[in-house]
Amino acid sequence: MRYSFLGLAAALLVIAPLAAQQPQAAAPALDPARNRLDALLLRWEQEMGKVQTLAVQCTRTTVDKTFQVTDVFEGTAKYMKPNLAMLEMQKKDKPQVFEKYVCSGAFLYEYAPQTREVRVHELPGPKPGQAEGDNFLSFIFGMKAEEAKRRYDLQLVKEDQWYVYLEIKPRLPADKADFQKARLVLNNQTFLPRELWFEQPNGNEVKWDLPRVDNGAKLSRVDFTAPATPPGWTMKKVPRLTDVPRADVPPRVVRPNQ
Repeated sequence: MRYSFLGLAAALLVIAPLAAQQPQAAAPALDPARNRLDALLLRWEQEMGKVQTLAVQCTRTTVDKTFQVTDVFEGTAKYMKPNLAMLEMQKKDKPQVFEKYVCSGAFLYEYAPQTREVRVHELPGPKPGQAEGDNFLSFIFGMKAEEAKRRYDLQLVKEDQWYVYLEIKPRLPADKADFQKARLVLNNQTFLPRELWFEQPNGNEVKWDLPRVDNGAKLSRVDFTAPATPPGWTMKKVPRLTDVPRADVPPRVVRPNQ
């Protein structure tokens, strides 16, 4: 669950394999017969495993507590299994201010309007013995219930005929660097996300509202191909983590441009 992409393919730009660098605690045993949360997590795992394509209508609201500023971005996200994704957002009151990310599998293309650059991030490939599809997107959509309970302190807050409400707190240092607490709302029929809210370590709040999630959307790999550089822009390759001194390592999470 990183800044942009849990629930989106979104919450959409997570470099989750780095979480494997954290000490691995034993995964807790599940007891779905007597523990309702465990039963719901196993159902979530099952439904996410069926996802092949998604098209998502989304609104992101960010509340900056320091400067008392609220920004609202609206747009769409797309996902195709195992590792193709796209996120395109516009600021609600300033449509000329936009964000765009395209993940072609091997590369993540980040549009930076302020500098008129398309930044190219090379994504880590599978480790020896690791399946090709075992990457940051499949990690989100294929997370096992036991892994979720190991990484996060999960609480079932509420369940009604429409939604399941989960409270999430991080256990690992890597996740604590991204958020302090979160609330995930799942559709009680499909177990696809309806809303994701979380509080960052600095106290700022981010909420993703997902009023429409089209599971099984008709998408093509062409939707996720390397984008053409817009007129007047340049394409800039960002050094990989292994290519730069440790002091210059970019953040684990690709943050949206505000």
